[in-house]
Amino acid sequence: MAIPRVRDVMKEVPITVRDDEPLTEVIKIMNERNIGSIIVTDEEGKAIGVFTERDLLRLIASNVGLGALTVGDVMTRNVIVVEEDASLIKAVHIMAKHGIRHLPIVDEDGKVVGIISIRDAAIALARLLVDMNVEELGATEEEVSMIRDLVNIDEGI
Repeated sequence: MAIPRVRDVMKEVPITVRDDEPLTEVIKIMNERNIGSIIVTDEEGKAIGVFTERDLLRLIASNVGLGALTVGDVMTRNVIVVEEDASLIKAVHIMAKHGIRHLPIVDEDGKVVGIISIRDAAIALARLLVDMNVEELGATEEEVSMIRDLVNIDEGI
């Protein structure tokens, strides 16, 4: 039983925008698609920024007018990414170390090919625990039930 690779867990073809996109349009996209972050890419498809719900909260708290801003004005520029062939453990480590909930996935050329959320990672790790027969690892009945419930939630059961 191998540790899953990021490519096995990620959501493919994330929604991306260009840095000149009006911020209000980006917020509408995030709301309509029910997503917590959006990746900003250049013309080659490489990540140059990310805009998240946290960024939006900071803007609202600072009482900045959103109407005249582009996403490029307010995005986080130092984008942390992980390669699609990296292990899930590496992705979780990066997310925990940097306090991020969404991690862009890139191919060998650095182009964005997906995104992984902390929720995606938690469910993948729950599946791994089920496959490992978590009962034999000393989990309580309640813990086993919660782990199986995570897997079932993701499968829509």
